[in-house]
Amino acid sequence: MRAPFNTTFIHRQTMAGAMRFSTNELAELEGRIASAADEALAIESRIFDRFAAQTRSHSAEIESAAKALAAVDALAALAEIGVDLDWVRPKVDESLDFHISGGRHPVVEAALRGRGEAFVPNDCDLSGILRKNSAASGGKIAVVTGPNMAGKSTFLRQNALIVVLAQIGSFVPAKEAKIGVVDRLFSRVGASDDLARGRSTFMVEMVETAAILNQATVKSLVILDEIGRGTATYDGLSIAWAVMEHLHETNRARALFATHFHELTHLGQRLPRLVNLCMRVADWNGDVVFLHEVARGAADRSYGVQVAKLAGLPKTVVERARNLLSELEKTDRHAPVERLVSDLPLFARADAHTPEPAAADTLRSALDALNPDEMSPREALEAIYALKTTVGA
Repeated sequence: MRAPFNTTFIHRQTMAGAMRFSTNELAELEGRIASAADEALAIESRIFDRFAAQTRSHSAEIESAAKALAAVDALAALAEIGVDLDWVRPKVDESLDFHISGGRHPVVEAALRGRGEAFVPNDCDLSGILRKNSAASGGKIAVVTGPNMAGKSTFLRQNALIVVLAQIGSFVPAKEAKIGVVDRLFSRVGASDDLARGRSTFMVEMVETAAILNQATVKSLVILDEIGRGTATYDGLSIAWAVMEHLHETNRARALFATHFHELTHLGQRLPRLVNLCMRVADWNGDVVFLHEVARGAADRSYGVQVAKLAGLPKTVVERARNLLSELEKTDRHAPVERLVSDLPLFARADAHTPEPAAADTLRSALDALNPDEMSPREALEAIYALKTTVGA
């Protein structure tokens, strides 16, 4: 059959066994298909511009609705968690109360629940006295001792998180909670450096500690973890000791102070608002078992060698460390610490113009008996020898 060559069918191509034709309608359709994407984009742009203009004209209403929905979403989430996880409504007032019964760390608890393990709850009481314009005002400072891995940092953070949750209006992970309003929460936990600014890990620790001591008030909550660990032992102990005294006497804030400096536990003899807490552990056949329980009292050691063993240090290293520890513990550091606690007044101000008290000793008595105006040179020389003999004795 021969295809008609007219205005309807337009010849396009002749091939060996076929011929190709087109029509005006096909040409128009091809053009429309080719331009469809550009037209769709133009239509989309016009619709978007129109929608954006309408949105801008109602921006205040949309912003208000978004804030309301965000508040509802946050409160609904907190309410759902409170019901599902058995949280309680805290009592919040203007006092210096801080009593947490059966407190738990919400994040750690959720992680343990995912592994089928139970979180061990703990109590915390830092309640103090708030008296207007009175130096007697102040909260308790809890010194928390115990081995690594026992839960000191978790205990510090869970109480800080409970404060934050309570003051945003949420239920809290505890059996009971009564918290006086905290004006600021200060935290010095973990280790970090700022080498770009020339700050070592210890320098960052000191800068952050300085900020706390210069800003914390009687209504603040302070959590400090291992202050002074980044320098020599006695340097670190001295700094931690002085920080503790400053917190107690000047800031008077409620505070949790985790440390491996067991000497600091002796400060409870001099600082009336200081209490000692320790993480309970069990020593089973030379291995340490962490109970994750907080109890009153001070830890007698840090179980560092046992923790090193759990970490996988070679057996020879662990045994050598045990022997060295046994030798080092023979030099008791508690005696000088107890002397410092009993002898040194807190914040005694050294006055360069105040002479030292006179010491009634034999040397002064001998000097008082001398009369230089009536002595010959030989007698003066003999007196000097006699004084030298007295000093030597």
